[in-house]
Amino acid sequence: MTIRTGKGVKGGCLAVTVLLAVSRCCLTAASEPAAVYLSDLVGTERLTSRQAWGALGRDTATVPLDGRTPSQLRLGERVFERGLGHHAGGEIRIALSPHDVRFLATVGVHWQGGKRGSLTIEVWVDDERRFASGVLSDSVPGLSLDIPVVGGQALRLVATDGRNGIGCDMVDWCDARLLQDLTVPRFGKPRFVAGEGEPVPLSPVWCGVQVGARSTGPQILLVRTQGMWLTDLRRGETARLEIPVSTDVPVTVSARASLVSGNEAEVRLRLDGNVTSSVVSGGETATVALGPFRSPKEGVLAFEVHSPSGEAFLRWENVTATGAEGKTWPVSVRAAGGRTDGVASVHPPYRSRVGEWLLEWDWRMQDGIGTVREPVTRLMASARVLQTGRAFMEYMGQTGRETGTWQTLQRLLKRELARLEALESSEAAAEEALWRGVHAWRRQMMLALGLPEGVPIAFVKHAPGISSHQLTQYYGARARPGGGVFVLDKPGKSMAVRALTSGVLPSGNVQHLEAGPDGRRLLFAFCAGDTVPKTRTAHLDRVYHIYEINADGSGLRQLTRGAFDNFAPRVLPDGRMVFISTRRGGYHRCGRGPCPVYTLTVAEADGTAPRVVSYHETHEWDPCVMQDGRLAYTRWDYVDRSAVYYQQLWSVRPDGTDVRILYGNNTFNPVGIWEARAVPNSRQLMATAAAHHAMTAGSIILVDPTVGVDGLAPLTRLTPDALFPESEAPVRPRNWHATAGLNRETEVPEAARRWPGHCYRSPFPLSERLFLVAYSFDPLIGEGGENPPNMFGLYLCDAFGNKELLHRDLKIGSLWPALLRPHEMPPVLPSLLTEADGMPEAEADQGEMGRFLLADVYAAYPALPDVDIRALRVVQVLPKTTPNANSPRVGLANASPGKQVLGTVPVEADGSAYFEAPARIPLLFQALDGDGRAVQTMRSVVYLQPGETSACVGCHEPRMQAPDASIRPAALGRAASPIRPGPDGSKPLSYPLLVQPVLDRLCISCHGAKAPKGGVTLTGERQGVFTKSYYALAKRVPYSEWQGGRFRENNGEPLTQPDRFGSRASPLLAKLLRGHKGVTLTDDDQSRLVTWMDANALFYGSFNREAQKRQLAGKRINGPDLE
Repeated sequence: MTIRTGKGVKGGCLAVTVLLAVSRCCLTAASEPAAVYLSDLVGTERLTSRQAWGALGRDTATVPLDGRTPSQLRLGERVFERGLGHHAGGEIRIALSPHDVRFLATVGVHWQGGKRGSLTIEVWVDDERRFASGVLSDSVPGLSLDIPVVGGQALRLVATDGRNGIGCDMVDWCDARLLQDLTVPRFGKPRFVAGEGEPVPLSPVWCGVQVGARSTGPQILLVRTQGMWLTDLRRGETARLEIPVSTDVPVTVSARASLVSGNEAEVRLRLDGNVTSSVVSGGETATVALGPFRSPKEGVLAFEVHSPSGEAFLRWENVTATGAEGKTWPVSVRAAGGRTDGVASVHPPYRSRVGEWLLEWDWRMQDGIGTVREPVTRLMASARVLQTGRAFMEYMGQTGRETGTWQTLQRLLKRELARLEALESSEAAAEEALWRGVHAWRRQMMLALGLPEGVPIAFVKHAPGISSHQLTQYYGARARPGGGVFVLDKPGKSMAVRALTSGVLPSGNVQHLEAGPDGRRLLFAFCAGDTVPKTRTAHLDRVYHIYEINADGSGLRQLTRGAFDNFAPRVLPDGRMVFISTRRGGYHRCGRGPCPVYTLTVAEADGTAPRVVSYHETHEWDPCVMQDGRLAYTRWDYVDRSAVYYQQLWSVRPDGTDVRILYGNNTFNPVGIWEARAVPNSRQLMATAAAHHAMTAGSIILVDPTVGVDGLAPLTRLTPDALFPESEAPVRPRNWHATAGLNRETEVPEAARRWPGHCYRSPFPLSERLFLVAYSFDPLIGEGGENPPNMFGLYLCDAFGNKELLHRDLKIGSLWPALLRPHEMPPVLPSLLTEADGMPEAEADQGEMGRFLLADVYAAYPALPDVDIRALRVVQVLPKTTPNANSPRVGLANASPGKQVLGTVPVEADGSAYFEAPARIPLLFQALDGDGRAVQTMRSVVYLQPGETSACVGCHEPRMQAPDASIRPAALGRAASPIRPGPDGSKPLSYPLLVQPVLDRLCISCHGAKAPKGGVTLTGERQGVFTKSYYALAKRVPYSEWQGGRFRENNGEPLTQPDRFGSRASPLLAKLLRGHKGVTLTDDDQSRLVTWMDANALFYGSFNREAQKRQLAGKRINGPDLE
């Protein structure tokens, strides 16, 4: 099959779609084209690539990273000598030269035996998609491509997973080459010059548009996708767009100039002293041409405009070069994009017409007017906006707002729509006028009814850091300088902003804005730094601190101190503040670091007396005050479970007591929820459903915990146009796709097809259906890539599909909006702790205790087997004190937290337990049978504040079920039980001290170092980082760990089933209890073995490498470095 782009083509079952702006370049026999093979460009600056697996193959298939020899390029039965071997998800990018005119290749899924692989292929020239395949496998014959590239700056070859994982998704670009025509005129990258000064810097690209502006002087809008630009001038100003040109053949360059607004403008076309000019009046169009000319040496073609008498807004378009015999070439106006990898700057204020044009362009991009993907007509767009606008109008009417005027206007617009739809031939001008009118109606209505009159919006201009991940996004060590705190004084009426921190803070990055209840005091996090970190460890000394400033720019003050990251501040009802801080200590367990743990911390309003109130063993995010005075926040809860899921919502009182699951701890879709905020006058929370392997961004939702604590039922999608990232939609560039929560293929909404990966974040709720939000047309980029600094703009958005731009800076993102008006705070919850209990850690007795009350262990979900529960084992979960996964390991379980056994407490006949436990350390519990074996094990943690009594109903009981208050637990009839210590070697956990003595006494006579029976050696001799006996026995104990692949089945997730792990599930213990070879276990022997097995069969009780050396040698250690 050969595909020549220029028209839509369908071939067989592939339904191949070709989208191309026509290029009229043809090759003649007189100019035989030269060919440049892409494989010859590998290793040069012209070709770069990325892919989710393997390395780019040069004249071979994808190169495995394990040293295996790559395969030949092969599509079906055909073998090719030349080409590139690539892999989904990824992209090959080739910088095009002025001579490149066509791209040719035979492409398909690398042959792997048939019915293997599932991927889609796209070919892009700059911002324009020129080829898109259907889903391909290696059973589909290779597709022969022939695609014009003349005038382009970059060719992109994209391979995307077919939505079922990246296994076998190898793509071969066979005989991939560029044909060149040396007679083509060469046009360089344009530059914008105001007056006689230096070129004006251009912004990074946003939706195909760049803006060039300084604080004074003319401004330009460069529309790359349409080959046009618009210049805004005031009286007496002159501006020009300069395009370098060289040509060996005579050509004539022409362009069309239209005065969009203003009375008069002079336009000129210049080259090497040759000038042609014209005068354009308001609303008129003139065509300006210069030539024919030859310019073997590079000259400068200048498109100049001057405004002699007043303001002028002029559009240049249809720029072409025409040679002999009518041969034409488009003149590219794709200027070099503003740098996105350096310090992010703030764009100068837009002139009014530039701001209005950007607003209208935003409408077009939302609707699909002129977009590459999923384009729609103006009439279709107008009908949709009338429909969604009516839904908003009806909602506001239900809240008591007067909507009569807006209803009248809507009926008039709807009548005009019906008239135009009934016409046999279209009226372009009338359709454009209707479309503009419909949008003006919706915008004015939303601003009038949705925003409080005269209330400014404070927000942050922020560039994402050098790492895109749920963890790394908030570290000062990864922060990109640029931005600050700003105020939008007239939201919806002007994009003009007032800077609060510019010039008063040094260079650095700002994030997480909070407006206090007085509507005047602002809290935010700031990290100083004047350079972009080149690596993740280059600036570990850079941290965020919390600052305050007043909305008028006065009162700037730093509130936190120390070598800790502190961010996400929120004002508490009693005037103090809660925030996230790394002062807890420890590191994450599941990847490459360093990624210090950060958890909930409280401090006085002035930042003094900071105190960690969460002793969770890994990360937490985004505290907010709920309407009842409790805090909601996101907690990563992956003890012995998958690391990708379980970033969900928890609740806690402001003093750190009464920690509870709020929503989602057994939910896979979404993979996580961040940025929760209380909705005014509602029990619900508004939040962002986001990804694990990316910074926080995705789809905005409502969460109603009174409906349920798991699944989709408690969630309302407020932005259904954006799928939940990583679960419902893969995240670039490595195709992060965690699909465990999906039971069917997700239908992709039209907006997500138009703007794949588009995303929302940082919602600020105005009601259950209306909110301020940051939105990006650009796709969310996850781990392995960086997000553009200018991706987010500020919008007023609703749940009905309406979205109105309030502010967008084309150089840097705008996030974390907050209304500057007084608001009531939720009630102050009295602390459950005494003053002494709540003192800072450094002054408190670390040995202080709290108490747990369990009402009924048999009130369990999943249900426990028919067995008497006699005791609970209390296991301490140890935070990781060293960076990087499995560095060092504490056992065979992958990325495991450390553990040590504090001991056991009794359970009464009615299933109740009441016992003491040490405060400020993470704990989990195990329900034990009469032989001390774990029937059920928590894969989460709890902790106490000193003096706290924490109560629970049962063992993972259904959370919507209330306990029977008439029944008094028997355990309350006595004093709280102390913890009875476990066997020697269980605290600190030490396999050589806990287990090896039993083996030395009972087993090594048969399983010693010499001729061990069955090949099983049970000596304490070192083998690698563990011992021979440990390797022999641990694999005979079902332990829980983070796994990939079929982790739901293999690791029993999300809910832990009774008897799934540990001693009761171990064939080893069953064998020993049956009396293996006459061996009889004493009670102490059995206690030791059972305790080790139920402690997830770990080996070490510390992450400290020196301590592990001592334990490996059978010596004792003092205990873990961090508890």
